[in-house]
Amino acid sequence: MENEVKNDPLEEIEQVSKSQLKRESRDIQNLGKRLTSLGPEQLSKIPLDEPVREAIALAQKIQNKRSALKRHYQFLGKLLRARDTESIFAAMAIIDQSSQTQIKRHHEAERWRDEIIANGNQAIETLLELQPNADRQKLRQLWRNHNSANSDARRTQVSRLIYQEIIKVL
Repeated sequence: MENEVKNDPLEEIEQVSKSQLKRESRDIQNLGKRLTSLGPEQLSKIPLDEPVREAIALAQKIQNKRSALKRHYQFLGKLLRARDTESIFAAMAIIDQSSQTQIKRHHEAERWRDEIIANGNQAIETLLELQPNADRQKLRQLWRNHNSANSDARRTQVSRLIYQEIIKVL
């Protein structure tokens, strides 16, 4: 009888430290702050109930009132703590990933624009090997326009047009 293991349910409960609870609370409050920075299209992709959506909308309306906004973020954190936040964190991760993909796409387009401006036809041909649906004629014309531009303003304008043409195909 001495060697028997007692199954006391109180012993099985994992104790969470006060610091851990504070960290989790701060993470959820930061989640609320991030939710208020999203646009309506991105918010529609996140599973939120009506009270949380209303609190987010109110936080987006509060401007230049730092203490009021701080209290409202705390209230939003309180609302979120009462809900299952795993699905919200997962949706935010998807949004962050798509944002990173868009950023990489824009950097790639900027790199190709700079390459085309510097190397001309050779860079255009290299881009066409990778992206066969790019418009060779338009890219060449834009490159020629950039080289023959008289002012910096015109060069900037043409370089933006080159960028727009490249971003279409990436």
